[in-house]
Amino acid sequence: MKHELARRGLLALPAAAILPTALLPGTAAAAENFVQMRTKFARLKLGANLERWFPVARDNRPRRLGRGWWRDFRAAGFDHARLFLPEVGKTGSGMEIPGMFAEAVQDALAAGVPVFLGMADFFYQKKPWEARDWAALQARAEFFVPRCDPANVVLAALNEPIFDDSATWLPMRDRLLGIMRRAAPHHLLMWGGHEWCSARSLVQCSLPADPGTIAEAHDYQGGDAAALGARFRAVAEWRDRNRLPVVFAELGGAMGHETNRQAWAADLALSLPILRELGLPATLWSYSHGGWWRLQAGDDPSPRGDVIPPGFLANR
Repeated sequence: MKHELARRGLLALPAAAILPTALLPGTAAAAENFVQMRTKFARLKLGANLERWFPVARDNRPRRLGRGWWRDFRAAGFDHARLFLPEVGKTGSGMEIPGMFAEAVQDALAAGVPVFLGMADFFYQKKPWEARDWAALQARAEFFVPRCDPANVVLAALNEPIFDDSATWLPMRDRLLGIMRRAAPHHLLMWGGHEWCSARSLVQCSLPADPGTIAEAHDYQGGDAAALGARFRAVAEWRDRNRLPVVFAELGGAMGHETNRQAWAADLALSLPILRELGLPATLWSYSHGGWWRLQAGDDPSPRGDVIPPGFLANR
């Protein structure tokens, strides 16, 4: 992939507008701005993930979905999207492939689609990042910040951490947030719990010192209405207790239903109403070229009609 993509030149991208001096970090205006942005993103309803390479390539070749695709994605009823970059070992250290993701973000924003954007994929406690990974995080954050409007893009260091427990994860979370905040003084930053961002690991977490964050949960556990209600209510109670918005930034069905569309649809028919009732935004997994949890056919911007229950897409 990266050798084919290396032939593609970077296009210049417009920078986000510079915020006024009153919004410098630490000011009362900056704190209020974070509150307003949190409120905006907490009001989202239903979005979708674009899995790893999907936003920028197909069949090992670069391709740009384009603004028309994103307009149709929004017209299908989604009110946000989530993207994250593959690890630096798969993209190379240059900014060429990040530049393609920046184009995708700009196209989404032009179509009125807010974006959650992750700088990297996984962080395994038992396979710590090397110097190249840390350098890539900082370089990518510095690259994306001027290209991503803080009012419409939430940044995250990772897709998912995989740690033994919260005690070992939280110091690393705070280190990652610190790197991101130094590069992105005005953006909301998103983080999750130690166990693949699971709901049960999120509610074990204390809050970071950073005042400009929101939290995420990922859920593939499934279960009956009682189990789902208990799991999701625990997250809503944690949100309310800590006054911190939470987005279910990856929502699939139960593990084992990856390719069983009927069972997946039944899972969503149970989970989405509960999340909606609790005011927890959901981001479905995913637009993909793989076979698991695949919402769409081909590169279609609209999902197939056999998985999402009626009434949950905004325009259906």
